[in-house]
Amino acid sequence: MGVQDALQSVATAHPQARVIAYADLASRMVLSSAGSVDMTQEHLDQLCADASASFGEPMSTLAEQAFGTAHGALVVDGSGVKLFLRAQAETDDAICCICDHSIDLGAFVATLRSTLDDISGNA
Repeated sequence: MGVQDALQSVATAHPQARVIAYADLASRMVLSSAGSVDMTQEHLDQLCADASASFGEPMSTLAEQAFGTAHGALVVDGSGVKLFLRAQAETDDAICCICDHSIDLGAFVATLRSTLDDISGNA
């Protein structure tokens, strides 16, 4: 399954996920995206920048001191949930998502982790 098909499969399984984007954090580029909301490239770039900031300094040092190496970050506000999940082996590979508050985060993160492992291992 290709990257686009994998992301679309996640979007279909979790309709509360408005945007699911596969990104390269090193280049700060979204490589592919899916979901019910079409985002401009500028908005996708900002989502990737938010993910990079979540895993960059000083956040990564603080997270490592508290929890060990961070592979996920969550931002919750009035408009929804932003979720960033970094691949465990290829830490520049990440999935960035914007979701409704009603999403089942446990099930969603499990699906994302499996999808990211598959994409990152085959990219």
